[in-house]
Amino acid sequence: MSNILILGSQGMLGGELKRTFSKALGWDRKELDLGQIGDLEQRLAALPQLPDAVINCAAYNDVDGAEAYPDKAFLINSTAVGKIASACNSLGIPLIHFSSNYVFDGEKGEYREDDQPNALSTYGKSKYQGEQLLRKNCFKYYLIRTSVLFGQEAESQFAKKSFIEIMLELRETTDTIKAVTDEINSLTYVSDLASSVEALITKKYPYGIYHIVNGGQASWYDFAQEIFRLKGKEVKLEAVDSSAFPRKASRPKKAVLLNTKFPELRSWQEALAEFLS
Repeated sequence: MSNILILGSQGMLGGELKRTFSKALGWDRKELDLGQIGDLEQRLAALPQLPDAVINCAAYNDVDGAEAYPDKAFLINSTAVGKIASACNSLGIPLIHFSSNYVFDGEKGEYREDDQPNALSTYGKSKYQGEQLLRKNCFKYYLIRTSVLFGQEAESQFAKKSFIEIMLELRETTDTIKAVTDEINSLTYVSDLASSVEALITKKYPYGIYHIVNGGQASWYDFAQEIFRLKGKEVKLEAVDSSAFPRKASRPKKAVLLNTKFPELRSWQEALAEFLS
């Protein structure tokens, strides 16, 4: 399937989806301002051919920044999602949209697709409101929750650095790196996520919510330790709890996504080894 429109095509995930769907049309900030998308239905209808699917990777994903700029977070992660969903629904176009494990509060630790969200942060709340508007405004949707993405660097100058980039840069400038042990997440290699999106669409999986992450779970300390092991780099890694890094936004202590509806992906360690090689 080649007639795909990718929104947020210059981010890490958007770029990987562009490589997966090599003939897809990509729109980023220059082509579509998510703050002003009132004419999206007309723009989609004016394309030479209606897309077989729209994949929305655009998001405001600065978790701490959302506490300072809640209006911006809700505009992009929620209001815009509702408008994209309405436009796709009017034209009968399936919509693939991504959400986060941060819609959960971490009390349960591991979450199935049908568990009830209860976000702690403005970012998480904006993502959950986006989920609700997607489901309200569009019948043909795949809502994919994922967590801690890693992969090829984003093309966009606005994209935030990945944890891997941050760790490898820190290693060049400091003797000791502190890494958090008491926040545990699923990890996701964008190449595996993009392949899964392709499978969802081409194999016509039932519409609905999917948790797509690599197998296993890890603290930030576990993740950092494996990065340096695979890169063969000596580094003094200090295990600390999250109180060592005071941040504006509350994070769930453990929000691991359980995949009960889609073929299980390989472990995050195996995916990381492939990426770093």
